[in-house]
Amino acid sequence: MKRSNRFFNLFTLTILLSFTTAAMAQFKPKYNYEERLHYNYPWKVNLQMSMLNNNFDWDDPTNFDELKAASLPKLSVEYYAGKNVSFKLGVLSSEVKAEDLVNGRVAHDKFNVFAVDATMIYSLGGLFNIPIVDPYIETGLGYTKFNKDDKAMFNFGGGLNIWLSDTGLFSVGQYNRDLFINRFGLNFEVLGKKNLSGGPGSNVQINGGVFFVF
Repeated sequence: MKRSNRFFNLFTLTILLSFTTAAMAQFKPKYNYEERLHYNYPWKVNLQMSMLNNNFDWDDPTNFDELKAASLPKLSVEYYAGKNVSFKLGVLSSEVKAEDLVNGRVAHDKFNVFAVDATMIYSLGGLFNIPIVDPYIETGLGYTKFNKDDKAMFNFGGGLNIWLSDTGLFSVGQYNRDLFINRFGLNFEVLGKKNLSGGPGSNVQINGGVFFVF
């Protein structure tokens, strides 16, 4: 009789633990774009300070001797399409000065560089349900006006988004009520740009700044 009671108690405990585990899994926070905030904000604007290496050598990717600050911040707009996928359009203006090294050659005159980049982003943070730090990879195509020449570029890189909403620093009680400040975050990314036609123009961008979702 006692053995039967023990089996019954063990069975009951197993059922309770199963329901508890299922309930906890159901209410576990989701750290993907759709469910991070209470409301859906599919648009994101990024404002970043940029450093460019116009003398980037694909055979020596650790060489950043010619890293220069861009003349203006990089501005980009991003749209979340679902399934951890976003599409981004960014613009950046910079300057090459006389005597700067550009893909192994010395620039004789100062000239401006204007770039427009369209990339697709895949969130690894959303895929693996990672809180606060949201790593991603991106790839796409771009156009660069480089010393009066038009260049078609292949882009590939990655970065990190840091979501203030995940930190819990700004909240009302125990709930995230979509406070305005929680729609901000920090961003850091590295984007390599390869001139598809060969010759000068290939470069690496190192960007860091803030974003806002709306």
